[in-house]
Amino acid sequence: MARAKYILCFCLLSMVAGCTHVQLRENSVHEATTVGDIQTQQVLNNLAMFVYNYNSMPYFAFPNQGSAIVTDQLSAGGSAGWSRPIVSGGAVTKKLSPFHFADFLLSALGLTANAQRSSQESFTLTPINDPRKLELMRCAYQLAISNCGYGTPPRSCPDCNARFNTFYTGDPDPDGRSVPKISQMTGGTITSECLKGPCWFHVGCEKEVPDCPCILVGHYCGVYVWVLADGQDELTKLTLAILDYATHDSPQRLTKDVTYYVDAMGLPTDQKDGVGVIKATMAINEQNGSLLSLPPAQEVDLEQQLQDRVKRLTALLQDKSTTDAMKKNLNDDIEDANKKLYFLDQQLKNGGMKEQFAPAGAAAVPPYSIIPGLQQELNAHTAPSTLPTPQ
Repeated sequence: MARAKYILCFCLLSMVAGCTHVQLRENSVHEATTVGDIQTQQVLNNLAMFVYNYNSMPYFAFPNQGSAIVTDQLSAGGSAGWSRPIVSGGAVTKKLSPFHFADFLLSALGLTANAQRSSQESFTLTPINDPRKLELMRCAYQLAISNCGYGTPPRSCPDCNARFNTFYTGDPDPDGRSVPKISQMTGGTITSECLKGPCWFHVGCEKEVPDCPCILVGHYCGVYVWVLADGQDELTKLTLAILDYATHDSPQRLTKDVTYYVDAMGLPTDQKDGVGVIKATMAINEQNGSLLSLPPAQEVDLEQQLQDRVKRLTALLQDKSTTDAMKKNLNDDIEDANKKLYFLDQQLKNGGMKEQFAPAGAAAVPPYSIIPGLQQELNAHTAPSTLPTPQ
């Protein structure tokens, strides 16, 4: 009977050790489920905070790493005791038991077993500290609670329409004069346009919250917000929008690097003849020559000087005393002057840069690219050192 108990004990310990992967799978699934709960609960608490104070500062942190660890430990041991049975008178009793070894019999058997299981789950949270992202979240919460009559999204400082347009389309134009509609640029994804709808949550104090374990509840400073089944869709949209602001950036403008070598007049020339170099990163849709834009009066004056120079060189070229070697140099000088005249003519027509440089972190300037890697491919454009001769 004792042997049967020991065997049963070992079998149970073996079964526990073999079920580690089952417990790990359960823990991993539960941990993955928790990710959505963390995000939704933050949105609910923020919603209650904005109902309490319309001008609140939002917060959000998303899990970017997680781990689930299950460790099983199993140990077992055994010991046996042997002795020689002695009866009265010192006679040795033989073959009193089937467990014997010569004159020694198995007199004691000890077994020990130990089983231990430990579980560990963890998340690494990334808090949002970017003011532009928090600005978008603030606008989203204000838009959501305005559907229930709690305030109106601001039109300035920040301009929420401009912020939403910038994030989804890249163009901050709040009046829609030049920016495409958000729905046309986002391919049907959830955007700020999806947050405009009927009131979908309830507000009250703690005792007014329905007594149901499945109701989603957020609270802040005694203000409680809860969502019933018919408002779950709108809560999910708001949560996805907030997560979008937290993990993505606005479309970035396409740019190019432009290099010009300039002569003493500030006009483009060859590298060997240049007295200076001008380098800049400018919008991809800008004319390269707009980088060297001069005041119109100065451009007209330079144009007059170059025209006079072409006349003098042409007169020298037609002089009979001019040698062939001199004619070659004169032709080169005339060609160079004509190129600069052509450049000035284009400058007078096109003017300076339409898009000014934007400091890091400022609103993007069109055109934009939301295609990963495209910016890197367009980043090494260099303007020719001289312009083609006008035809």
